[in-house]
Amino acid sequence: MERETFAINRGRTLAAVLVAVLALAALTAGLMGCAPQQKAADTGSGSGAAAEEAADDPMAGQPVNWTMESECATCHTSEAESAVDTACPQGVAHEAEGITCVQCHTDETTLSGEHADVKFGDKPATKATVDTVDPATCISCHGDLAEVAALTAESTALTDDKGTTVNPHERPAGAKHEEFPATCTDCHNNHSKDLPKDAMKYCAQCHHRGVFECGTCHELRDREVA
Repeated sequence: MERETFAINRGRTLAAVLVAVLALAALTAGLMGCAPQQKAADTGSGSGAAAEEAADDPMAGQPVNWTMESECATCHTSEAESAVDTACPQGVAHEAEGITCVQCHTDETTLSGEHADVKFGDKPATKATVDTVDPATCISCHGDLAEVAALTAESTALTDDKGTTVNPHERPAGAKHEEFPATCTDCHNNHSKDLPKDAMKYCAQCHHRGVFECGTCHELRDREVA
């Protein structure tokens, strides 16, 4: 009887061990079989995304190697659009005359420095960070301030909150005006949609009460010492 019980228990133990071994083998096979397949799938997916990106822009990451002959519109798309946008009258006027970017942006040294590390695919600057337009370039086409002032004598673009109108190209005499002479690009942005607003913003740096007078913010009178 004891011998029969021992045999039964031994059989059950062997069966349990066999089941455990089979389960372990199945689990190992599953792990070995699935992991490489998943990795391969992931790798394939990544390669496909990279290949698709490369196909969209094969030059991405490559140096631009900018020169004065480079096509500015390749990167500066919004500025290029201003040349045909009727809301940007200055841009449209220059385009109509066949004026190119580098005919106005003539500072090659500064431009070369700004483009030194630029690569294809980089997000272009949303606005100019340096001034590369020489006022002498503007004068060579439009004339000096005296000549332009004669053309804008009737302009009402610069009218303050009290109704005082100033010729935008003939600033009244004054120590501050002489100390800080305005240049063309202080007010004129070829790519802007609102020239009067640009000009008023320049004036508002000092006339920030919206009045073209001195002493509207601080008392300038001399006070006697008691």
